[in-house]
Amino acid sequence: MKDHLFFCGIKHSGKSTLGAFYARANNLAWVDLDDLILKAIAPWTSVRAYYKQEGQMAFQAQEVAALETYLCSHHERTVISLGGGASDNEALLSLAKSRGRLIYLMVEEGVLFRRIISGGIPPFLDESDPKASFHALYARRHAIYGNICDVLVQLPNYPDIRDTASFLVETLKSEV
Repeated sequence: MKDHLFFCGIKHSGKSTLGAFYARANNLAWVDLDDLILKAIAPWTSVRAYYKQEGQMAFQAQEVAALETYLCSHHERTVISLGGGASDNEALLSLAKSRGRLIYLMVEEGVLFRRIISGGIPPFLDESDPKASFHALYARRHAIYGNICDVLVQLPNYPDIRDTASFLVETLKSEV
């Protein structure tokens, strides 16, 4: 089946929340890739801990393996929310592209930066200049998603996520 919808975007763009909302609104199945990975890496209790201990290559292999396992055993049309670092995993993006449509949830850089640092500076940003390090990350990932994704949706920064979700559902009516 080649009609799954893969929601991708930079960290805190709303992939999981909006993916679940979109699936409910359209009577589709929904799954978050991080949840699939967590099942596969048990007894680990978080994907972040697994990534930190085992490294990027092992984590990316788990992303691909978890998605392949899911796609082989679930044949109904599904909205699948990919992780924020999916842009760095060519094998994952190739697999997703071969099985459906990639939907890039674009959010303005400044909005994402504020969301990300609201809980403190995360370890993937340079503490001495978090804004510059996020800018570099954003620019690289934005370029990748912009080139590979089938549908690009510029999301408004509504105060209520339900308004953003309604916007997304309406926007995708003519796209997917």
